[in-house]
Amino acid sequence: MITQTILILSLSIQIAVVAVMLWLSVKLIGESKKNLTAVFLSFCFAMWLFTDLYWLIYDLMRPESRMPFAANEIGEVAFWLVVAATVDSAIRHQIRLPKGYLAGACLFAVSNAVLWIMWSGEIVEDVVTGAVFVWLFYSIVRSLRSEQALKKPEWIVLAVLCAALILCQSLTFLVPEDVKSIPDLCAYILLIAGAVFFTIQFICACREKLVYAQMFLSFALVIWITTAKYMSGGNWYNLFLTLETPGFVLWYISVRKVVSAV
Repeated sequence: MITQTILILSLSIQIAVVAVMLWLSVKLIGESKKNLTAVFLSFCFAMWLFTDLYWLIYDLMRPESRMPFAANEIGEVAFWLVVAATVDSAIRHQIRLPKGYLAGACLFAVSNAVLWIMWSGEIVEDVVTGAVFVWLFYSIVRSLRSEQALKKPEWIVLAVLCAALILCQSLTFLVPEDVKSIPDLCAYILLIAGAVFFTIQFICACREKLVYAQMFLSFALVIWITTAKYMSGGNWYNLFLTLETPGFVLWYISVRKVVSAV
C-alpha cells in the first residue's frame, strides 16, 4: 500500500512538471521561430503528459489490476520515436556510426526486449517497444558520437556497464531462488552507476559550455533512467520514476540553449 501511494505521488509530481515543461516548450516554438527541435520537444512532453494521465487514472480506478497493452503503451512507443526525432533534428555533423557502436546499441536494445518478455510474457508489446528502442539507442549513440560527447575510455566504461547489467539481470533467471537477490542487487547498483555516469558527463559538458553535448547527454541520462525503471519493481521502480522527472527539466533547458545557439 505504501509503495502504491509513493508511486501515485511520484507520478502526480511528474505530471505537474511535464505540464509546465510542455507550456514552456510551446512558448519556445514561438520564440525560436518554429525551430524543429523545439517543435519535437513539445510533442515529446505532450505525449508523455497524456501517457502519465492515462496511467494515473487507471491506477486510481483499478489499483490491483495489471494494465494491459493499452493507450499509454502505444503513447510510450510514439513518445520514444519522437524523442529519437528530437535528437536527430539537432545533430549538426552527420556521421556514419562505426559498426562496433551500431552493434552495441542494437544488442543492448534487443537484450532489454528479451528481458522484458521473460519478465512479463507480453511478446507483442515488448517486441514492438524493443524495435523502437533499437532506433532510439542508435540515435542517441550517433548524437553523442557526432559531438564527441564521450571520449574513448568513457565509451568503454559505458559498454562494460551495459554488458555487466545484462549479465546480472540474466543471472536472476538462472541462479537458485535463495541467491537471486545477489545479482538483482548488483543490477540495481549498476543502474545507479549508469545514472551517475551520465550525470557527471552532463555536468562536465555544462562546465565546458558544450550546448549540443549537454542536450544529447541530458537525453541519454533520461533514457538510461527510464531503461532502469523498465528493469525495476517495487520501491526501485518508484526511485527511478522520481529520478526521471528532473531529467525532463534538463531536456527543456538544454534544448533552449541549443535553439538559442542556432
